[in-house]
Amino acid sequence: MDPAHLIPTPDTIPAPWGVFQLLLILTFFAHLVFMNAMLGSAIIALAREMRAKPADPPPCRDIAAILPYTIAFAVNFGVAPLLFLQVLYGHFIYTSSILMGAYWLSIIGLLILAYYSAYLYKMGGDLPRATRKRALTTSILLLLIIAFFFVNNITLMQTPHNWSAYFQRPDGTLLNLADPTLLARYLHFVVASVAMGGLFLAILALFQQKKGVPGAEKRLRGGMQWFTYATMVEIGTGIPFLFSLPKNVHQLFVGGAPLHTALFTASL
Repeated sequence: MDPAHLIPTPDTIPAPWGVFQLLLILTFFAHLVFMNAMLGSAIIALAREMRAKPADPPPCRDIAAILPYTIAFAVNFGVAPLLFLQVLYGHFIYTSSILMGAYWLSIIGLLILAYYSAYLYKMGGDLPRATRKRALTTSILLLLIIAFFFVNNITLMQTPHNWSAYFQRPDGTLLNLADPTLLARYLHFVVASVAMGGLFLAILALFQQKKGVPGAEKRLRGGMQWFTYATMVEIGTGIPFLFSLPKNVHQLFVGGAPLHTALFTASL
């Protein structure tokens, strides 16, 4: 079977394609900001909790206070880019979503549980530290699972030649595990969230420092350290991700196209 025959005919759109593409990029960027702040700060909070001694005061009250809000903002700012993605590439994203429908629909329930776990971490000041740590760990694991499903869907929509696997798994449980970019892409996004989470916490600490809040300078240094070290790891995960892309794509960024190469170099 020719996989091209599996691609549905796209619908017409009510405005020039470039308008929706620009809106997709802008809204997705806003979503990335809040998503990275959400996941990255949660991972940093868990690392602090793991290092804290039993006699120490709660080390992450600042993160606990904002974590449910960052989840809410990430979800709300994720709606618009998903809609624009459906407008432009609906004949791809709808198909891939159906192929992995069981996992895709589970995201709603997983997200609700992640939010409630984050809220328990915020409000459970009188609970044992182990309970609060378990709540935070649960929230992070659920968010990481959701991220994995999203990355699967994005890679699956880009590889129609893999859609024929539906005939072996018609129950909506198809994952694009054979895609060579999947793991590298996933790690690249997760590590980036830690870097941006550190930067987000550093910016918050900077405003607190200007207001004379005790301990703000220490939190500022800590946030920048997380940003710096995670960015170094991010470069390490980015290299295999770049070269896992199809040859005609990754060559654009390594001299194959002057504009692409210049933008890639500037981003480093």
